[in-house]
Order: sequence, then structure tokens, then C-alpha cells
Amino acid sequence: MEKASQKERERDKLSKYRYTTEIQQMMFVFGEVQDPLPETTMLIEDIVRSQVIEIIVMAAAQAQRRGSRFMAAEDLIFLIRHDRTKVLRLREYLSWKDVRKKVKEREDAGEELMDDTSPDKPDRAAKVKVKLSWELANAFSENMVDDDEDENDDEMADARSDSLKRLRDADEVTKQMTRDEYVHYSECRQASFTFRKGKRFRDWANMSAYLDTKLNDDIIDILGFLTFEMVSTMTETALKIKYSLDKAKSDAQGVINNARRSDSGAKRQRTGEGEKVTLFAGPPTARAPLEAQHVQEAFRRMQRSSQPIRNFKGGLTRTRVSLI
Repeated sequence: MEKASQKERERDKLSKYRYTTEIQQMMFVFGEVQDPLPETTMLIEDIVRSQVIEIIVMAAAQAQRRGSRFMAAEDLIFLIRHDRTKVLRLREYLSWKDVRKKVKEREDAGEELMDDTSPDKPDRAAKVKVKLSWELANAFSENMVDDDEDENDDEMADARSDSLKRLRDADEVTKQMTRDEYVHYSECRQASFTFRKGKRFRDWANMSAYLDTKLNDDIIDILGFLTFEMVSTMTETALKIKYSLDKAKSDAQGVINNARRSDSGAKRQRTGEGEKVTLFAGPPTARAPLEAQHVQEAFRRMQRSSQPIRNFKGGLTRTRVSLI
């Protein structure tokens, strides 16, 4: 009976973690070793799942405030409105997603893609601009907002500069790769929580327990974009934490080694022994993977925020979960 119950617990644990491979691939792209520790990937999956549930609950509440039973893309974007760069990248992603959708529809219908545009008949596959209702410019008529194109261009340039930085970092990583390594790296860059995994994602996040209605594909795609960003942020932050801890440990070890060398040198001078010098201290050690403690510290720093004083009577107040 005990063995059977243990097997059931292991089976339940494995069924709970459904994105181990995808998270490992994402972490590898963001600078982690090729085979991260299982406990680290499981911890990241737990954090991402909790964040997705928090996003769904908060977005559903936002839809209710609008007086709607259905969640819209604006409800999700509203939650991350303070991260302007991420909002702009998401808007760019949604615009090009709409372009690909229209092009596919025209290809399925057998229409020509190149010879179908004219001044009297605009291209139906042109990139559209995603407008957000809470932005001040969108509260006025279209005739009054023609002069904000320069500002939008500057904002999109900032978003593209961030994307170009990621591409430059990826180029530096892949310069020394072999052909097989580059193919594997390219496959890892395609990892996603939602692409062709909509049903698995809904079951994984247990959306039916928090929503009465089914989310459309656009909402799922936005959640896939946000989950990718979550893994990126946590991995990069955890790597910085690991680097600082390893550097502090190395510096402390260097001080100890210098003290030992000075003591041994003084001893050799007293005994008349010659100093033995070696060319190499030893073989280079392989880079160690991230540990769960690094991810925990990264998540703790992301959740750290100043708490307002509501009264002078003391007591505890419930803090809200910060979205990554």
C-alpha cells in the first residue's frame, strides 16, 4: 500500500509540471546551462502558474468593472501598463499577429498578395495599430490625434531598441556554436507555453475554476507572451544574483588563499625551501547551473515593494502579488 501511494504521489507531481521541457529551453536561451536542475525548473513553473492565476483573477475583475462578462485584451494590458516597454512590445506583437492572420486568410482564399493594393483599395493585410482606451490621445476623435505620430514613433523606436539588444545578445551567444548547437538553440528559441498548446495551458492554469467563460485565442496568445517574459526576467535576475554570490565567495576565498600563501612563504624563508610555481592551478570547472535559492531570491526581490502606512495602530495588512 505504501509503495502504491508513493507511486501515486509521484504521478500527481509529474502531472502537475507540464512545461519542464519548455522552461528548460527558455532558460537555456536566456543564459542558463543547457540542462538546468529539475528543482529549479519546477520552482519556476510554480511561480509562473501562480502569476498566470493572479493575472486571470485581476483581469476578470477589471472586466467586471467595465460592465462586461467577457475578458478583453485591454484588461490584460491594463495590468502591465506601468511597464511601458513591455506594453509596446506586446502591441507590436499583436499588430504583426493580426497581419499574419489576414495573410493566411487571403492565402486560404486563393487571393493574390502583391497585386491587390491600390489607392482606392487599401491592403487588408497592413499592420494595424492597437489602441488602448485609457490613453489620453484615444479619448478624442481621430481628427485630433494626427500630431502624436512622432511621439508614437519614438516609443516604438525604444521598444525596437530593446528587441535589437536581445538579438545582439543572441548573436554573441551563437557566434562560437557549431551547426548542431545552433540548430538546437534555434529550436529552444521557439519554446512557448501556448503555441499549439491552448488546451494544455487552460488545464495547467485551471482556468475553469476562476472563469465562467472560455478565453479566446487572443487572450491565450497574450498570456503566452507574458509567461515567456516571466521566465526571461526570472532567469536573468537569478543569473545576476548567482554571479554576485559567486564573485563574493571567490573574493573571500582569494583573501584566504593570499593569507595562506604569505604564511607559507614566510615559513619557506625561515627553512630555506624554494617556492614551487606551477603553470596551471587545475582544470577549468564547468559552469554550475542555477539553484532554487537563486530563483527564490530573484522572486523575492521582484515582490519587494514599499508598503503604505494606513493607520498608527499597527497590525498586518495583506500585500498584493506583484506581476513579473
